[in-house]
Amino acid sequence: MRIKAIGVFTVLALGLTISTADAATSWPGSSATTTADGANVFGKNLSGLSFESQGVVWAVKNGPSTLYRLVPGGSGWKVDSKRSLKFRNGKGDPDAEGVVSTPDGLFVVSERDNDDEDVSSPMVLKVGASAVTNEWKLPGMPSVDPNEGPEGIAWVPDSFLTAQGFKDDAGKVYDPADYPGHGTGLVAVGLEATGGIFLYALQDAGAKLVAKFASGQKQVMDLEWEGSRLWASCDDNCSGRATTLTIANGRFTVSATYDRPSKLPNVNLEGFAIAPSCINGKKTVLWSDDDNTKSHALHTGSLNCTA
Repeated sequence: MRIKAIGVFTVLALGLTISTADAATSWPGSSATTTADGANVFGKNLSGLSFESQGVVWAVKNGPSTLYRLVPGGSGWKVDSKRSLKFRNGKGDPDAEGVVSTPDGLFVVSERDNDDEDVSSPMVLKVGASAVTNEWKLPGMPSVDPNEGPEGIAWVPDSFLTAQGFKDDAGKVYDPADYPGHGTGLVAVGLEATGGIFLYALQDAGAKLVAKFASGQKQVMDLEWEGSRLWASCDDNCSGRATTLTIANGRFTVSATYDRPSKLPNVNLEGFAIAPSCINGKKTVLWSDDDNTKSHALHTGSLNCTA
């Protein structure tokens, strides 16, 4: 959901460097984009995207809470299946803002229960074949407006973190064995209100905050892991810009800032996903428009594989 910019004090209270995407370079791919859905297929509130494979995309709608499975159809993507999302107890209406498909399963991030929308409740849900099978409250986030909470989610593999000598907030080199039962990677959650990114180990006993760092954006709408870098995307509040983050000296730092493709509309782009495969030197990229501008919620473009 869209919000206004925050003050310096809020960012400092998080212990995050004040860093916004002021200097950007051109999008490292084609400037052309097209709509990728039929007219009014999704309506408003399509908020998060994630590729499971080259031919399967997961999407979430934050109200009413809906999970979609998309497959190629025509010149874009069509709905293969959809279902309503509830919390693990089978109740409520999760404000599903982001989704990520991982080797450890499918995860959705929610900022609140739409049935109790005045209460902030940041949470990650693990979605099984027919229902939510686990859920984790997210510690360590600052108090924000209920509609300005977690907006994006990505998954970062342990193999990359250990190879790069990643360090937690205490300066300790990351050791997956310190977080038993967390799976094979950490979950990154982007906080819309501040642009901060929070890295969690999702254990049976609860979520453990491993590290937090600035995205280089004043707000975050979605996160995407792409092999060796983490993308943080923003909507029209940041002119559709995106940053990439890589590990330097054990910590995630901003490595580049990109403008949106010049022909991508500057609309409420809340979802962002990059296809896993490189085809003819390009990767497919998808954006979702929460406002369903001109009756379309999906846009597609490309990213250079060497970018």
